[in-house]
Amino acid sequence: MANGLYGIFESSLITARNFSFKSDINLENGMLVHKGAVVDEVQGTEVYHAVLPTAASIASNEPIYVVGNPAWSYDSSSIINQNEDKYYIPAGKIFRVYGLNVTDKFAIADYGIDGGNTIAVDEYIGLANGEAQPVASATLPASGFAARVIDIRDMGHEYWVGQTIDQRTRKVRVEVVRNG
Repeated sequence: MANGLYGIFESSLITARNFSFKSDINLENGMLVHKGAVVDEVQGTEVYHAVLPTAASIASNEPIYVVGNPAWSYDSSSIINQNEDKYYIPAGKIFRVYGLNVTDKFAIADYGIDGGNTIAVDEYIGLANGEAQPVASATLPASGFAARVIDIRDMGHEYWVGQTIDQRTRKVRVEVVRNG
């Protein structure tokens, strides 16, 4: 969680299948994980263990999956609870991930990328050892998953309610250039 906000994910153009995963740790939308062994079966659907990238998995170019679970909360006591940036996936809960093919496109909030607040078009995101959070890179990562930044746009607006409230989010749209 960065700046008190959780990750936001937008599936722009993903052609690969989605899967059900479960994790031992809290995760956010837009994070990157590997597919582990089957840990459960729910109504005929296999649920896989979400595995964090390691130096070995990055070097061997194991396929990566992006966390993209529908963001909503059961707590309807406040309208703000329904904001995407207030949503996370608690450990032990089943969630949705998307496989990623080369040329697939998706967007995530810049604060969901390590170093994303300074990332620019034509730079890259990749993986870090032991981390599910994507990492910004000025050059194409040597191995593992890589996606090129194709667009950065501001979403939302500022408004005044006795003070200025900034509801803008900067979304980084990427195109997958390597995955597995």
